[in-house]
Amino acid sequence: MHLARPTTLLASTLLAACALPDRATAPTAEGGRAASLPPAPLGSPSGLPTAVTRLLLERAASGLLYTSESDYPFTWFFHAGPVPTPLTVDAFRATLGIAPDTPVEVVSLDDFFARHIERVDPADAAAVALVPRYRLLRETIRHTLRQPLVFRVGRIAIDCYVVGTDRAGNLVGLTTVAIET
Repeated sequence: MHLARPTTLLASTLLAACALPDRATAPTAEGGRAASLPPAPLGSPSGLPTAVTRLLLERAASGLLYTSESDYPFTWFFHAGPVPTPLTVDAFRATLGIAPDTPVEVVSLDDFFARHIERVDPADAAAVALVPRYRLLRETIRHTLRQPLVFRVGRIAIDCYVVGTDRAGNLVGLTTVAIET
């Protein structure tokens, strides 16, 4: 099956949506792939409205599961700003009201997605076939969010927040769950 480059498909959507004010939107059932965008510069907003950021991330994550001892989908995450800068573990904990005794750790995007990109079993044809989609998801996150990080919260059923900030200073991204017993 041949998949067309998404740039043309999303170009008109991006142009129209960039003129929209930032706002949270209702979930969409649309799938698809994200457009290739230049990296968001450190220390400045990505320039994309929240609605466009959401569209790009949801399309890139559509149909993908984060695999651990169980498989969970990626879902949109939004927390209204302002968000402390830099977003440290303590700042993240305070922003979301996470209890002090709950473990929180930060990992890089590369480390978080390694199990789906670099450490895929070469004998698992289905997993190998999904590597380009996970790579696209990682790069979409990297290019649409300012200073993206992954925060892992809890024990056993670990809530994973793949987040950064958008142009309005909101904390946005994707969440999923990793089961680790």
